[in-house]
Amino acid sequence: MIIPLTGMGGVAPKITPELLPPNLAQTALNVRLHNGGVQSLKTPITVATPTKAGSAVTIYRFGKNQPESQYWFKWTTPVSVARGPIAGDTEETTYYSGDGLPKKTRFGLATSSGTDYPVAYFNVKVPAPTGAPTLTPEAGTGPVVAETRAYVYTNVTAWGEESAPSPASLADVTSTTVIRLSNFTAFPTGSYDFSSGSACRRIYRSVSSSSGTNYYFVGEILPGVTNWADTTDIASVGEPLPSLDWDTPPDDLSGLIALPSGALCGFSKKEVCFSVIGAPYAWPQKYYLTCDYNIVAVAAMGQGVIVLTDGYPYFINSSDPESAQMIRLDEEQACVSARSVVAFGGGVVYASPDGLVSITQSGTTILTKDLYDNETWRALTPANIFAVKHDNRYYGFLASGGFILDTSGNFAFHDVTATSAYVDPVLDQLYVAVGTYIQKWDSGTAKNHVWKSKRHNLGKPVALTCAQIKANAFTDLTFKMYVDGVLKYTKVVTSAEPFRLPSGFRSRIYEFEISGADHWTSAYVAGSMEELKGV
Repeated sequence: MIIPLTGMGGVAPKITPELLPPNLAQTALNVRLHNGGVQSLKTPITVATPTKAGSAVTIYRFGKNQPESQYWFKWTTPVSVARGPIAGDTEETTYYSGDGLPKKTRFGLATSSGTDYPVAYFNVKVPAPTGAPTLTPEAGTGPVVAETRAYVYTNVTAWGEESAPSPASLADVTSTTVIRLSNFTAFPTGSYDFSSGSACRRIYRSVSSSSGTNYYFVGEILPGVTNWADTTDIASVGEPLPSLDWDTPPDDLSGLIALPSGALCGFSKKEVCFSVIGAPYAWPQKYYLTCDYNIVAVAAMGQGVIVLTDGYPYFINSSDPESAQMIRLDEEQACVSARSVVAFGGGVVYASPDGLVSITQSGTTILTKDLYDNETWRALTPANIFAVKHDNRYYGFLASGGFILDTSGNFAFHDVTATSAYVDPVLDQLYVAVGTYIQKWDSGTAKNHVWKSKRHNLGKPVALTCAQIKANAFTDLTFKMYVDGVLKYTKVVTSAEPFRLPSGFRSRIYEFEISGADHWTSAYVAGSMEELKGV
């Protein structure tokens, strides 16, 4: 009789220990199961200590070309961060939601005059003027044919972001008159960048043609200018007004993500919202799509968007807001934690009441269905799960410790209690917030791992007399044998040589546990030394 422990896998709590497949475990703690055998996770090491007070719920490393110790954004609430889809951006313009109004920052704002990053920001919204301009005819060279014109103006931030237009004013103009505009609404005060750089107002007037009537650019004035005369002839008008149907993002915009199209996406209550491609500050209401259920999170999948709610999931077939259409998927799998949502395995994975759900182009699957039933899964309190994807593994964090799920279906626990996690795509590194520190995952010394086998039922009483462990080193490795559920033998293993087990035990039920910091590849327990010769 020989019992091999090979091809070690993770846990499956829904299965009675005696009925587990031979390679699965009752306990798999702090293990790495993807490099052959069982390796220990390493301790995380501290790389930064943010100065902002409070427990970190969201962390984000800003400054893609900076050392990993620099410029950690920290929030004490769930915040969604998206890199700005802006051509030619040299200041790492970054947008985020979940910290009051949707906000934006960039290098000079975020990192100057303090260390509680982001130090400063502006609101994403660019408010439109609330009042129409006053139009006064005055002597001048006007159009050849008298006409009635409409005028509007827009606010433009120092970042070049243009608002929707003001209400329109009408005036008649003749060949001997021009129009002077005045009484512009004051720029809004608060967290808006209208007071520096190239902030301005742009003025547009109506022009009619065979294709209809549109507003065209005729002039630009600085903030201190209080009136302006339009002497632009018809041949010199500029581009059409781009922001006619633009709106500001909802004040309660949540779940901000960047899409491949160059648009941003988020949600407000039951509405999915999109920005204009290349204009993250403009969120036309005509782009909004409405669900039947309250939205919990949105996630990019390929060229589309997955919408997760407290009822059914939805799929939006395009990341281009102009052509986006939404359908409800058939599976009733609610999302119970927005922070559990990650892109993983070609799709989107999230925590539902029934387990970890994966949505891909091929359909919807409960990834943990063979490992957890409803009772054992809900014991983990899935509403508290937050997660990231790193190196093709799903790292989940619980109120205490957490778990790792790989693409082979191995599910193992770890004992690192964190409050937030972040994967840096530039450095390809996972970071966690532990206490007041930002720590780099799996980077220190080897942790103590524990792997406990299934409960082996041999059918009849058998005496097992010897064992052998094959490992890469024997500096920290312990073998334990349980007989009828009771620990009967513990041995510190110091070599690959077979070792004797104590006599006097004959049983049908055996379990084996191996722990320590060394990487071991297989183990064998046998009834005789002769049986171990062939392994």
